[in-house]
Amino acid sequence: MSRPGRARAAIVVIAATLLLAVGIAAAMWAIHRGRGDSPGVDPQSAASVFDVVAVSGRVGATPVVALESPARVTALKSRVIATGAGRQITPDSPVLLAVTAFDGATGENLSPQGRPQLVVGAAGEADLGEDLAGLVIGQPEGTRLLVVRPIGGGDGPDAPAVEVDVVDVLATIAYGDEVIGEQIGALQVTMSPEGPVIRHGEEPPGGITIQTLVAGGGGQVREDDALVAQFAVVGWADGMVRSSTWTTGVPELIVLERAMPGLRQALVDQRIGSRLAITIPPDMADGDDTLCVVIDLLGVEPAHGGPADDDSPQSQGAAPQSTGGAGAASGP
Repeated sequence: MSRPGRARAAIVVIAATLLLAVGIAAAMWAIHRGRGDSPGVDPQSAASVFDVVAVSGRVGATPVVALESPARVTALKSRVIATGAGRQITPDSPVLLAVTAFDGATGENLSPQGRPQLVVGAAGEADLGEDLAGLVIGQPEGTRLLVVRPIGGGDGPDAPAVEVDVVDVLATIAYGDEVIGEQIGALQVTMSPEGPVIRHGEEPPGGITIQTLVAGGGGQVREDDALVAQFAVVGWADGMVRSSTWTTGVPELIVLERAMPGLRQALVDQRIGSRLAITIPPDMADGDDTLCVVIDLLGVEPAHGGPADDDSPQSQGAAPQSTGGAGAASGP
């Protein structure tokens, strides 16, 4: 295998695994699409259905839904309940979503392990499906959407006939506070539209170095997490770009248990929302050169479905937010 191939294989899981791991929510949307009017149902108006649904929690954290009464609809209804201030999602642009599903009759959290499911890809029907793509295109990052939709009775006698979904449009680049003075370390990083430009001295460091270029305020990365990230990996000696998500701008998935030892050591306990500049010596990387890694930590999912801390968001917003829209739901 070539050097770039080995480095990429050591860092990131193949695309098929990515789609399987973080495309669950999009697939569920495709399966549970509204099927028109249902006989015997007295649907609420758009205004009244949102009056009975209240959402709490900040954008990117696990939301909590409370229902005053069961939600009843015969067609999909949506409302913006928090408006972000980040990049606007345009057709086929990179998008990262956190989707949490709730039973429309009881408010019970239906998502696996009760955590938002991450969906990453391009903003279009191919990756998101028709309904989800239509909802998020045109929205800025940092936005939270409340969606109430019929799901045709679900997949069994106990499945809900109406589902309430909270959809958070997250950032596709680091969104924390820039850390002044961190450019003095082993790597000097500037950002361009094509991604990070990395400069350094002649002699590589003897071990792992970590510079926090942007300090995120999200939850901490755990050693068994699956991490959604933007990254670029460059060889120290040859300056060759071994791999980079910046060519498309679409984040990819890193399962830490399968990542190179140096990267795993550098990322555990880091905060979501951060941008890091990391050097990894050959014996903890690909074995042929010191690697320079610039990585944006955007969101995590437990790799084995482990429990989450109630107060620790899996990802935290995308950009500064302002509350928007009407209805009973609260902003972040």
